[in-house]
Amino acid sequence: MDGWQSIAGQLAQIGLPALGGLFGGPLGGTIGGLVGKGIAAALGVEATPQAVASAIEADPGAAAVKLAQIEAETRARDAELADIANARTMQIALAQTHSWVSNMPAIVTLLIFVAWITLTVALYFVQAEIPERVYQLLSQAYGASNLALGTAIAFWLGSSRSSQIKESQITALLPAATRR
Repeated sequence: MDGWQSIAGQLAQIGLPALGGLFGGPLGGTIGGLVGKGIAAALGVEATPQAVASAIEADPGAAAVKLAQIEAETRARDAELADIANARTMQIALAQTHSWVSNMPAIVTLLIFVAWITLTVALYFVQAEIPERVYQLLSQAYGASNLALGTAIAFWLGSSRSSQIKESQITALLPAATRR
């Protein structure tokens, strides 16, 4: 074992198997540096495998406590990825069986788009003829339809809440990782 992969066993021994698992497998060497820098920052040591290994050996209990949050986030991320995989598998199975349910995302997207167009027309072109209270209600519905349309578009383009969270986490980690 070399580099960051060498601390995977230590992390598993102190009760952090999900975190240790990030260093194993074919991607362990690739993502190990980024994850390792986050771990080093949490432990308050230099961002090297040797420094992290020494910190874990010196006080395994304290290291486990400091890294418990990262472990919990790793487990949550794994569960979220499994959920996404299950949803994609279900969608593929429905399409393969030619079930009408497989068309529901397209139908819902179309209905959202029609509602958005209708509200846009009502708010911008017929505005003068609408009572103020109804206008306020339509404005709120328009805001909700914007959100729904954005979500529908994200569904078709493959974006998801988890990728937004991942992006914000990476952005938050990068400044901390580059300071060392």
